[in-house]
Amino acid sequence: MAAKRKMVPPLTMSLYRDLDVGLTVTGKSGNSTDANDVDADSSCNAPKKSRDESATSEGSSKTGEDDGAVSELVSVCGWRKGERQDMQDAHVRLDQFGLTAICNIQRSAFYAIFDGHAGRRAADFAADRLPSRLKRKLEAYSDFASLEKGIKKCFIDTYKQIDEQFLVEARQTRPSWKDGTTATTILLINNIIYCANIGDSKAVVCRSKLGTEEAKDVAMQLTVDHSPLHFEERMRIQKAGGNVKDGRIMGILEVSRSIGDGQFKAYGLICTPDVKKFSITKDDKFVLIACDGLWKTFSNQQAVDYVMEKIRQLTKPGVEQESETHEMMWQNVADDLAAESVKRGCGDNVSVIIVVLNDL
Repeated sequence: MAAKRKMVPPLTMSLYRDLDVGLTVTGKSGNSTDANDVDADSSCNAPKKSRDESATSEGSSKTGEDDGAVSELVSVCGWRKGERQDMQDAHVRLDQFGLTAICNIQRSAFYAIFDGHAGRRAADFAADRLPSRLKRKLEAYSDFASLEKGIKKCFIDTYKQIDEQFLVEARQTRPSWKDGTTATTILLINNIIYCANIGDSKAVVCRSKLGTEEAKDVAMQLTVDHSPLHFEERMRIQKAGGNVKDGRIMGILEVSRSIGDGQFKAYGLICTPDVKKFSITKDDKFVLIACDGLWKTFSNQQAVDYVMEKIRQLTKPGVEQESETHEMMWQNVADDLAAESVKRGCGDNVSVIIVVLNDL
């Protein structure tokens, strides 16, 4: 997590309608853990799987476009430690999320990036548990129509449970853990993206728009940046008895929403995610999910342009492909993007996930 103060633009204007389920959300803590949601092994000391083993499911799913055509769904992840001694990010890639038993769901996928700070335990905890908890709640619905009405509540309740359960373990340890993490999660059902996030990790969609002369690739942000500098966030912090100094809660924490960070929960830090809905069209090329390490050196548009330029170079007629598969090509692009961020001066961990929505 960054240590520098940075100017923060106003809250991103949503290009998508909020999922409206009539919820009144507060930042107060309460025990929302269901008995069925407690893992048999809830210890943070459980053996850690490798990032790719715990993140990727075998096989691929299909992306349905407006004209009925389908293309394979491909996801890749690239990362670099930067100047940090250790890697505190965690990620999840599940191209098949297993919700197709629900009526009217043809395919589902789940992706997430957790940017840890003050250690990696909160990020690992969330990556290991959040997908299964969310899936369990979603499977309680019999059809897609009813699921969509409750999906925002599912996200909010899941984030809250993960936060509460991590804090229980953190406080039982001596000395108590100070770890925290951002969370950006993407649930893809049929041709719709549901994005939930807390903190400053972002998800951006690349959409190609036809102009008068040539197509233009436009970056569209799905997430909301949660900074103590934003008015609504600052007011909540101050109302809880906290203060914002140098853009940070109590002069220390740079984000206003996170999982973990128990020492700041009494000062207005919450774990309630913003949840957005986005309908995929045939003009949407990919989703880019990344921790704030990437966004320190790339704007949304610059990141999208970098990816598109790399793909154009690799697919240019006459360029030898070296028997490279479609997935390997995208993997190289993700690796290059993370490496370029470090090359441009980012000293933080950098993790990026690219989910290919349609063929270019």
